[in-house]
Amino acid sequence: MNKRIAVAATGGLAVLGLVGIAGVAGAEEHADPTGLVLTPTTSYSTPSTQSAPIRKLAPGSGVHTICHTEGQTLTGNPNWFRISGSHGSEYVHRSVISVAPVSPHC
Repeated sequence: MNKRIAVAATGGLAVLGLVGIAGVAGAEEHADPTGLVLTPTTSYSTPSTQSAPIRKLAPGSGVHTICHTEGQTLTGNPNWFRISGSHGSEYVHRSVISVAPVSPHC
C-alpha cells in the first residue's frame, strides 16, 4: 500500500514539473519574435534575390525572426526579415512570411 502511495505521489510531482517546464517554454516562445513561412520560398545571404541562396523554406515552416530591414523591392515592397538559421543570418522577403509580434528594425 505504501509503495502505491509513493509511486502515485512521485508521478504527480513529475507531471507538475512538466507543466512548470511547459509554462516556461511557452512564455519564452511567445516573447521571441517568430515567423511562419506562407509560401514556398528561398532564404538569401542578403536582402536581395541577387545574393547567394541559402536554403528552401516550405509553407508552414516556423522561423526565428531577428529584425526587419530594407532591401530589394519585390511586388512594391522593400521590406525583408533577417532570420536565424543553421547557416547564420538569412533573409526572406516580407511577402512570404507572417510575423508576430513585430520585430525591431535591424
